[in-house]
Order: sequence, then structure tokens, then C-alpha cells
Amino acid sequence: MSAFLKNRLSKIAVLLLILSITCTGMVQAFAASADGPETVVPAEYVVVMPGDTLWEIAVAHKPQGQDTRVYIQKLMRTNEMRTSSIQAGDTLMLPGK
Repeated sequence: MSAFLKNRLSKIAVLLLILSITCTGMVQAFAASADGPETVVPAEYVVVMPGDTLWEIAVAHKPQGQDTRVYIQKLMRTNEMRTSSIQAGDTLMLPGK
């Protein structure tokens, strides 16, 4: 092989190597942006009114088809409640959906 051909082939090999590294990085960057940070959903709150019960609040705000008891447990866990007792004026953060 001539020196010219070897030089040309080595330049092509280096160029292909650089292109493959660059393309891999671009693919990873696009994949990361597609999977990027989760969409931040602002928290929703409910102010307990006189006569409200945790059950009524759960029924009014739970996702359709979800068992009310399961949603009450989520409400209690989200608000770090040890009992289901609530009072007028309390502010409850609704669990994420």
C-alpha cells in the first residue's frame, strides 16, 4: 500500500471514530431530554370545612375507579396523619395522581 493510501485510510478511520462518538453522545443527549425530569405537577390542597369528613373529601377528590379506602390511606400518608381525625380549618395536601 502506498503511503498516500495509508494516510488517507487512517484519516477516514479517525473521522469515522469521531463521528461515531459524537453521534452516540447526541443520541444519549436526546434520550436524556426525552426521559428528562418528570413534569412537575403543582400540589393541590383542600381546606377542611365545618362538617367535612375524610371520607367525603376522599370521595370528592379521588381518581375515578379508585377505592375510597385506598385514597384515604394515601391522604393520610401524604399529610403524615396518624388518625383520620380532621378539623375545620385544617389544610390537606391531596396525593399526586
